[in-house]
Amino acid sequence: MKYETKKHVKSAWVSSAKNDRIIEKPWGYEKSWAGFDGIHGKTLHIKEGERTSLKYHSLKSEVLFVRSGRAEVEFGDELSLTDPVAHPFKKEIMVPGSCLLTQSGSPYRIKALTDCEIIEIGNHLSDKPIRIEDDYGRADSE
Repeated sequence: MKYETKKHVKSAWVSSAKNDRIIEKPWGYEKSWAGFDGIHGKTLHIKEGERTSLKYHSLKSEVLFVRSGRAEVEFGDELSLTDPVAHPFKKEIMVPGSCLLTQSGSPYRIKALTDCEIIEIGNHLSDKPIRIEDDYGRADSE
């Protein structure tokens, strides 16, 4: 089959682990790995007893998959911050194989009940989180 009219041919490739970036965080660290067309991945390593910011993203939606450990996740919908009575936060325990799916505008926080490894896949890599609360002084609304 010949592609005379196609400007770009879709492909597949292997990304080398040497391109991964490790970023230290107060709760542990994250390892970013290559993605494509706005899709990116991270492996979050959260230490037992630590937790991430209560945050949301303006554009980015994410899938977070627990690979190992146990975590408590607190999450809401896009109206939970402005109308918590009608749109209350929920808490769930996540174990290996559990997924949290969060759309843009929906706040969430993860607390590691044991050391955790969580795979994160998201879109809109450049969308920075809006932190509501943070145990480490990084909240945007302070």
